[in-house]
Amino acid sequence: MKLFSSLLLPLSAATAKRTTFWQWTDPHVDLINECAGNATKGAKYGNFDNSPTGCGCTPALLESALDYMKVVDEEEGAPDFIFFTGDSPWGSSPEDSEAEIKAQMQNKYPDTPIFFCIGNHDVIGDMNPSGDDNKPLYHETAELWGDYLDSDAKASFADKGWYAQKINSKVKLVVLNTEYYDYGNDNVLAGNTYVDGYAQYEWLHRELQKSKDAGEKVYLFGHIPPGYENTYANDPTQPEPGDLRPYMPDLFIRRFSDVTDEFADIIAVTIHGHEHVDTFRLVGEKSHHFSVPGMVTGYPRSNPSMRMWYHDLEEGEVPDYKQFNFDLVESNKDETPYWQETYVFSEQYGYNNTRREALEDLLVKFAAEKEDPTVSTVFAEHKVFYSGNTPVEYQPICDEWCQVQSLCDMNYGAVVRTFGNMMSTCLAWEGYKLWGGEL
Repeated sequence: MKLFSSLLLPLSAATAKRTTFWQWTDPHVDLINECAGNATKGAKYGNFDNSPTGCGCTPALLESALDYMKVVDEEEGAPDFIFFTGDSPWGSSPEDSEAEIKAQMQNKYPDTPIFFCIGNHDVIGDMNPSGDDNKPLYHETAELWGDYLDSDAKASFADKGWYAQKINSKVKLVVLNTEYYDYGNDNVLAGNTYVDGYAQYEWLHRELQKSKDAGEKVYLFGHIPPGYENTYANDPTQPEPGDLRPYMPDLFIRRFSDVTDEFADIIAVTIHGHEHVDTFRLVGEKSHHFSVPGMVTGYPRSNPSMRMWYHDLEEGEVPDYKQFNFDLVESNKDETPYWQETYVFSEQYGYNNTRREALEDLLVKFAAEKEDPTVSTVFAEHKVFYSGNTPVEYQPICDEWCQVQSLCDMNYGAVVRTFGNMMSTCLAWEGYKLWGGEL
C-alpha cells in the first residue's frame, strides 16, 4: 500500500493555481483481439463495424490515450489524480481487463493516485451485488485499486464496494457502488438489493453530513447514473427499436436525489460513466450530474473519449472541464493515433461554473433551439459532442421524437415526485404536442 500521507496534498502547494484531474470511463478493453481483427481487419484501435453497436477499444488505444494525456499535462500541469469510473472488459474477465488497464496507467503515471469505482461489467454476469458471491470480487477489486486508500476506505471497498477518501483537508471523494441500483440486473428488479442499496444511501448521508460538519466539499462518483437509456431509441437503422428504460428504479432515484438535494451546497460535482455518451441531467430539485463519454467504440458507435476536469482544491470547486476525443476512422486508416480537443465547457457554453443553475439555463437554450433551429446552434453541437465527434454516418439517427426524449431525460429523467416519474409526464405532454395536440 502506498503511503497515505503522499495523497494529502498541502493546500499551499495544491492551490497555487487551478489544477486538474483526469477521468477515464468504459474502455471495455478488448484483450481477445475481437475488435481489432474481426469485421474490420487491421483495425488497430477498435472499430465501428464489429456489430450494430460497435466494439470495445484495444490496448494500443489505451496506450495512445495515456501518451496524449502526458502531452496535455505539459501545458496543464501534472494531474492531482486519475479517476476510472469502471466497465473494464470486452469479452475477457473483469480481473484481467482491470489488471491491463491499471498496469498501463501506472506505467505512464507511476506516482499519480488512481481511484476506481465498480461498473456493471466489472461483475460476473448477473451477479447479486448483495449476495455472498460478491465478497471475493469486492476484496480483489479493493486490493487491485486500493493503493491510495486509507485503511477505512479500503475496508469499506472490500466489504460493500463503496468508499470515501479524503484528498486533503478541504475535499473528499465519495464513491458509490451503483450495481445495487442497476435496472439491467434482475437481482435489483427482484428486490434482492433493497437492503444494501438503502444502506448505501444511509452511509452516503452520513458521509455527507460529516463533510458538512468538517467544512469539506465532496466529489461524488458512481458508474450508473439516474436517468434513462435512450441512445438508440427510435433509430431506424437498428434491427430492433432501442430501449427507452430507466437506469435505476424510481425508488432508488428518489432516495438518491433526496440525499443529494439535502447536501447540494457541499457536493462540488457528481460524475458518472456507463452511458458512453456526453450528457448531463438535473437531479431532484437542487442537484445535477454529468455523464462522461467512454473510451469504448460501441453502443453507440462513437469515437473514444476522455475528460480532464479543472478544480480548485482549496475552495473545493470543479468549475470547468476539457473534453477530448479520438478519431477512430483516420487513426485506423493511418495506423497512427489521432487525439484532439473536442471542446471546453466554459468556452463552448459560456458559463464560468458547472453548477445546476448553469445547466438549467443551458437546457432552456436547447429547448428554444429545438423549437426554432435558427436561434442558436448549441443543441446541435451538443448532439455532435454526445457521440464524441463521430462521423455522422455512424451516429445514431435522432429525429424530432428522439430530441424530445433527450430533452425530457436531461430535464426530468432523474426527477421522481410523489405523483410519479417526471420523465413519463414530460414524454406524454411533449408527444401530445408533437403529434398535433393542443395544450
